[in-house]
Amino acid sequence: MALGWLLAKPFVSTILLGASKMSQLADNLGASDLHLTTDELGQLDSATAPTPLYPQWFQEKTLDAKLKEALGQRY
Repeated sequence: MALGWLLAKPFVSTILLGASKMSQLADNLGASDLHLTTDELGQLDSATAPTPLYPQWFQEKTLDAKLKEALGQRY
């Protein structure tokens, strides 16, 4: 599934496979036949989203709604 998810990303140009057995190689190559739905891709994206670093996480918790809206949800 991870390889299928990466293949669905337009900014990923290459995926390096690592296999020590033919069965592993066959499984890896089978990812090219996997077609994830938009909902599945969204769930994987949200599950793997990086945690914001300081000061972004602090600003996100302390900005009031009007200021956050004025900044265009950048924080």
